[in-house]
Amino acid sequence: MKKAIDGLILIMLCIFLFTGCQQEQTIHTEEIANASKIECTHYISGTSSTKTIENTDAINQIANWLNELMLIEISFAENETPSDTEGGESYSFHVYEAEQQNDIDFSYIINGNENCYIHYNNKWYTVTNPNTPVFIDDINTENQYH
Repeated sequence: MKKAIDGLILIMLCIFLFTGCQQEQTIHTEEIANASKIECTHYISGTSSTKTIENTDAINQIANWLNELMLIEISFAENETPSDTEGGESYSFHVYEAEQQNDIDFSYIINGNENCYIHYNNKWYTVTNPNTPVFIDDINTENQYH
C-alpha cells in the first residue's frame, strides 16, 4: 500500500512539474521569423532613424534575439508606463506578416542597463536579461535608413 501511495504522489508531482512550470510563450517569435519585412525605428536622445529589414536571415536574427529574452509580465498604474527617459533609448518594430493580415507592433524600451521593458500585444514586460539589439545597425539592407 505504501508503494502505491508513493507512486501516486510521484505521478502527481510529475504532472504538476510539467504543467505548472511550462511558460506560455509571451512573444510569438515564429510569426516574427516568418515576416515578409520588419520596419525598425531606433529612438535615442530625441532623434530617430528607421531601417526596413527584408532579408530573411536578418529577420530570423531579430526573432532569435526576442526568443532569448526572459520576460516577466508587469502592470503599471494608468499613465505610469516606462518612457524614453533622459539618456534612454527605444526600438519600435512593425512586423509585416507574410501570410496573415495582422501585423505585429512591439517596442523595446531601455531606461538603463538593467531597466529594460518590452511592450507587446498591449502588455508590458520587464526584461530580466537585457540585451540591446545593436546588431540591427549592422544589418545590411538595400533600403537602410529613411
